[in-house]
Amino acid sequence: MDQPLKLKPSTHAHGARYDPDAERLTLDLNGGTFAVHNVPVEKAQAYADADSHGDFFFKNFQGQHEITRVR
Repeated sequence: MDQPLKLKPSTHAHGARYDPDAERLTLDLNGGTFAVHNVPVEKAQAYADADSHGDFFFKNFQGQHEITRVR
């Protein structure tokens, strides 16, 4: 079941939820809602704690995880 993650204020990310059973991070971003698959809980928390969610997304998810558009 998705659990909300508390994010630092961001111009890129507006919300995040994590499902530990599915290892899926769902992100509400400026461009829509995206699911990032096979994300360990530590990496999901590191995203939530990042000073720049955009930088973290591009450096740690893009090209390393399957990402699907939800909305």
